[in-house]
Amino acid sequence: MNFLSVFGHANIDYIITLPKFPAPNTSIELVDNKRYFGGPGANIARISSMLGVKTALATFVGENFPDDYYSALKSSNLDLKDFRKVRGYSTPTCWLMSSNQSQIGIMDQGPMKDMEKFKLLEYAVRSSRVIHITTGRPGYYKKIAALAYKMGKKIGFDPAQEIHYVYSPKTFKSMLKKSNYFFASESECKTAMKYLKIKKLEGLLSFVDVFILTKGKKGSVIYTENEKIRIPLVKAKRIVDITGAGDGYRAGFYAGLSRDYELEKCGMIASTVASFIVESYGPQTKIPSWNDVLRRMRKQKY
Repeated sequence: MNFLSVFGHANIDYIITLPKFPAPNTSIELVDNKRYFGGPGANIARISSMLGVKTALATFVGENFPDDYYSALKSSNLDLKDFRKVRGYSTPTCWLMSSNQSQIGIMDQGPMKDMEKFKLLEYAVRSSRVIHITTGRPGYYKKIAALAYKMGKKIGFDPAQEIHYVYSPKTFKSMLKKSNYFFASESECKTAMKYLKIKKLEGLLSFVDVFILTKGKKGSVIYTENEKIRIPLVKAKRIVDITGAGDGYRAGFYAGLSRDYELEKCGMIASTVASFIVESYGPQTKIPSWNDVLRRMRKQKY
């Protein structure tokens, strides 16, 4: 039995580092351009698994999915029974332009754009206690959430930046109603509140048991009906690339949750994992071990 199944993208990231973002109708010389393993689904799943969480990854990729990436996922002890290569599609690819800790992304969705046409990946739901739903199509995930809800599974909803342009107020509310955990950044939270027509963050707790708000340099806050838990930022040795920091946070949160820790400790673990991810380019380049996380967390003063 898995503790966690993650539904979301597994894609190739091309991280393009710029000295600054060019103005419209101008050009600029890049500082660096490298290929990395990425995608919110694969990031969260692989990091979680390497932190000792029994995890399955459910995703659709193209027939050209790189062998080295698949080998990396497999060697991380992930359950890949619902990892599906789809003929006629290219693997999802993201071009991330980064400058001064800010990013602009361009995404080729590959088969994830058409995932509503594909058969439900039911094994990932049936085999796990917690179902984490991140990037992908709302119509497909509505069915996954309905199945998970019917089976009494816990659901973590994490639409990420797709909340702004893939979801509508109706589809977002439908997903949130069946969820137990909701993860969002500050900008994503603003869109969520707009969709729900609420003015206070606490209004989200009318839909979910736990709301996790990530605030970048300002740390994070975990909201429940009875608590507002402030989680400080755990400092990295150096900040190289912020890509995947939020995914590392989520993986760390589940690493704590799977061990039945209280929410505050889950948040501290999450913040600590994120601090490792930003120390190198690419979200899966510097995945810490569980012992690495514990050592750094013990040194944190809060």
